Amino acid sequence: MKKINMTEEYFLWQNKIKFSDTINIDKNKKIILKNKKTNSNNPNKNKKVGTMNKINDNTNNDIEIKNEELKKIYLEVKECMKCEKLCKSRLNVVFGRGDENPDIVFVGEAPGADEDRLGFPFVGRAGKLLDKWIDELKINKYNFYIMNALKCRPPENRDPLPEEKINCRNFFVRQLEILNPKIICALGRHGFGNLIEFDLKTPFGKARNTVHYYKNKDKDVPVIATYHPAYVLRNQKEETKVISDFEFMLKELNNISENN
Repeated sequence: MKKINMTEEYFLWQNKIKFSDTINIDKNKKIILKNKKTNSNNPNKNKKVGTMNKINDNTNNDIEIKNEELKKIYLEVKECMKCEKLCKSRLNVVFGRGDENPDIVFVGEAPGADEDRLGFPFVGRAGKLLDKWIDELKINKYNFYIMNALKCRPPENRDPLPEEKINCRNFFVRQLEILNPKIICALGRHGFGNLIEFDLKTPFGKARNTVHYYKNKDKDVPVIATYHPAYVLRNQKEETKVISDFEFMLKELNNISENN
């Protein structure tokens, strides 16, 4: 059986594809697939594709980063051992996915179990919900990028600790400087708190319906706050608020485009 790489495994996981000869990534996770013809007499045809544990060597060798400056940061992240507990328990660092010249950057808090296994942000249940919103609101007509405040998964999906966010801060800031988005959407209080000074004890809903600003080099970038998809999975009635926040973000983005 042909050995699959991490990029192929990601799309297998996301789209339930049985197998592919080639995967071409176009912009934001859009793909063109050519399926391998299988021999009906092949006794191995019903065997499952190997799990990530079998193909993962903790190096993310197959993540393609085109921008050389982003690639440099990614290689630094891979070597980082500042957070001893996170580094010992991680399977992969989770850097980002999407267009490297984005209009929109979505910022979450930290990788979960699926992200840790696959090496991409927002690929579990919360990621599927985010993808649904992006499709339904036609956000995918814009270039977008998805990343987290932390690059490593906290054990048992606990909240990131202040010192962990501090240790990852330099990577986060430099990554955003290179991406240079027109607008940022903060998903959840920890993603928002990494962009805007915010007391995490304050109800996060108070950060919504307002345009905040993040200093990205010498530019003030608008920041829109909304609930994390994982929170919405637990509180489904809040989904309408996220839709409203995304519409608010798109209106602000259109205003920016008209004024430039």
